[in-house]
Amino acid sequence: MHRETYENIDGEQRLMAALHSSEYRKCHQAMVMKRNHYSKEEKARIARVLQENRNYVLIGDEDYPGKLYDMQWPPLVLFYEGQLELLKRPSIGMVGARNCSAYGRRITADLAGALAKTGFVIISGGAAGIDAAAHKTTLEESGKTVCVLGCALDISYPRENEKLFSVIKKEGLVLTEYPKGFGPKKWTFPMRNRIIAALSDEIIVAEATEKSGSLHTASYGEELNRTIHAIPHEVYSASGAGTNLLIEMGAHIIIRKENLLYDLLMRNPEVLLLRIRDLNLLDLKPTMEDLEKIFCLNKVKGLYWKEKLETDLNHCFR
Repeated sequence: MHRETYENIDGEQRLMAALHSSEYRKCHQAMVMKRNHYSKEEKARIARVLQENRNYVLIGDEDYPGKLYDMQWPPLVLFYEGQLELLKRPSIGMVGARNCSAYGRRITADLAGALAKTGFVIISGGAAGIDAAAHKTTLEESGKTVCVLGCALDISYPRENEKLFSVIKKEGLVLTEYPKGFGPKKWTFPMRNRIIAALSDEIIVAEATEKSGSLHTASYGEELNRTIHAIPHEVYSASGAGTNLLIEMGAHIIIRKENLLYDLLMRNPEVLLLRIRDLNLLDLKPTMEDLEKIFCLNKVKGLYWKEKLETDLNHCFR
């Protein structure tokens, strides 16, 4: 359905559908048909949910992430803490195994660091292993990261990432479909993965077994016409069999991070200006030579993104 369809539905109708205790599709259908009917008890329950969850955005709201409208069944509500405006920036989803290898963790950190340094928002699911490595490295580079949870904002799962979630809430964005008190279920993680895929412009699978949930994220992304990248692993590596399978099926293989950066900057040259603004570098009037050193772009070839950045900078300096 188109964005306009949801925007034309009354806000109270959208709110009641989003927080109703009934099954998603029934609520969605009732909302679209404008046939919502709620008992006093249900309205009282929804009022309590709103008291406990102050920060939320409804489908059809001005701030609702536009990329989610690509989905057949987009979330009716997102609860969040942090900088919601990050969802309007060019973003890369990075996902992979919880029990990752040293190789998987290393390559994830290397890529996430390079992408964050040039201004891309890194989106992942807050899990142990690859997800955590992507989030942590982004924060270490003073970059922007978004964490999509499979549980409520007040529940730290896994517990080992509690401090990480706290930092992301302050310096990035944490969001979820689930109100406070809702714990993780087996089915909430595939639901989370579909949101990660939809919010990402492109997706990198760093490490995955043949039955990994990360392959579900890649599959959702493919359905939504997102570009899928994968890290090659040893042929005999069970932990990387899923990424090798993705490459065999047509995913873009990542051999050198400079090549990846070149492709991404060609498609999203505006991220560098966003990064310069985030770091408050405009007042210093940096040259292209300065920026290539700051962002470690000396080995990244290409004229288009450089010319675009020079044009943007000249406009800012006028």
